[in-house]
Amino acid sequence: MNYELVSVLRVETDNWKQQKQRAVDNNSKVITLLPDPFFTRYKKEEYGNMMNIVDYVTKRTYDENSSLFFDKVPMIDGAEIFMNADGVISIIKNGIKIGEMRTFPQSRRLVQDVTYFNDDGTKDMVEEYTFDGSIFSNIYYYEDRVQEIDFTNNDGQVCLRFYFYEGEMNLITVVDPTTNAVLESYDNMIQFQKAQLQKIVGPEDQVNISYLGMELDVLEKTKSKNTLYLEESAFDGDTVKGNLKLIMDDQIQYVQQAVVKHEDYDQMVDQGLNVSKVRYVD
Repeated sequence: MNYELVSVLRVETDNWKQQKQRAVDNNSKVITLLPDPFFTRYKKEEYGNMMNIVDYVTKRTYDENSSLFFDKVPMIDGAEIFMNADGVISIIKNGIKIGEMRTFPQSRRLVQDVTYFNDDGTKDMVEEYTFDGSIFSNIYYYEDRVQEIDFTNNDGQVCLRFYFYEGEMNLITVVDPTTNAVLESYDNMIQFQKAQLQKIVGPEDQVNISYLGMELDVLEKTKSKNTLYLEESAFDGDTVKGNLKLIMDDQIQYVQQAVVKHEDYDQMVDQGLNVSKVRYVD
């Protein structure tokens, strides 16, 4: 099977337009790596054959015909909502603002997230919603810093947790949604993504990437045939970019081919570099 791998969809970029066209031409499935409540909207509006790593773990499915308007969001008992002139929706209880709500852009007031505040005005928690109106995650804060993010399945059960310490992620756990028992644990995002990607792609699969960052790193443990399509310049000044040079020198063996612009290929040849793993496109 053919795959296009990307950290998150940046639908306004030329990179995505090129990657989307490859996906169409090769009947590929697009895999996105980072959590994204917008995912169902992109799947509907940009490209239908897509999956997300977090949704893969939580086994979340989407209903493209469902939605949740801001006035239908479950509220704390006794709380009321008020639309302000600036478009912010305040949540008021006993005359005190205890939270606020945001809606998805250009969505006819579909709820995106709800933030609740502590008595001192700092964030207590945020409920994130997907575009189809179901809870995507609960984000917990302490002194305005993220402490934990819980990702849920369609039944609202927690399946995946991200933990933070002093602003840095330090643990990821996959948990049984019924018993809450820890099934898998990882020290960081890359470890987690590598492990999940290994479960999805196999030796007979072709995986394409367009970036030299996270997308490259998570391929390390795969057995698939992996190709880098570099849309940006291959050079920093007169020097080939670090990770690309490692691919060319076969120090990164899990990417078998790099595709660059014609002028970059010519410059590599002029510099006498090894281009056995490189080809160009006009």
